[in-house]
Amino acid sequence: MTVDAWVADALAVRGVTRLAHVTPARNLPNILIDQAIRSVKDMGDDARAIYAANDLQRLDNHPDKVSCSLEYPNVFYLNKVRHRPDAHNFPDWVCILLDRDVAATPDALFCPRNAGAYGASKEAGVAGLDACYTEAVSGSYGKTYSRGTNHDPRCPTDVQAEILVPAPIPLTSAYGIVFPSEQAASNEFVRLEQLSVAIPNHLQWIVSPGLFDAASVTNAVRMSRGILEQPWVGEGRGSW
Repeated sequence: MTVDAWVADALAVRGVTRLAHVTPARNLPNILIDQAIRSVKDMGDDARAIYAANDLQRLDNHPDKVSCSLEYPNVFYLNKVRHRPDAHNFPDWVCILLDRDVAATPDALFCPRNAGAYGASKEAGVAGLDACYTEAVSGSYGKTYSRGTNHDPRCPTDVQAEILVPAPIPLTSAYGIVFPSEQAASNEFVRLEQLSVAIPNHLQWIVSPGLFDAASVTNAVRMSRGILEQPWVGEGRGSW
């Protein structure tokens, strides 16, 4: 994977360890089969693709890119999607954890707030990354978010800051799949087994209810309170 060395260095200096991408669980088989996270545009143009587009409006105006966030998932966006009238189409969600260098992909765009917000700025390169870490950011509902003394230095100022990464993102750049519960992980394991979809050995399966909870993520970012993430090894998992 080609990376912008300046951005990669800046991410390392800030201590960033990963990116997070949330997607409906029903998309997981396609992601594993394709060995990539594809964009809404790419999948929409592919008549063979079976997927759930969780953001049909794509207010960020970049349907050719994949929305990610630094360190923790944008659970506020996730909560918004969960309350839409069509939420029954994708009730179960997963979070895919990606190597931090994915954020250094050339032409990736950084947004200090939710990328779909009206007037949200998007900028590439180190300048775009730095904009996510300014002391104060104008965010949702006209609120200004500031970095307190306990703010996790790895995390952007606004919990909803996002990165729009050019697609596709190769699955080799992912290292884990997070589920909100052990039952959710078990259900997905059985479904993939029934579909004869192989799970790459390098992908860790992780259970973390907190990563799907807005209050937990907010505390993790603003108070540097870590969120428990436990490995999941279900029956038969080791044989894949």
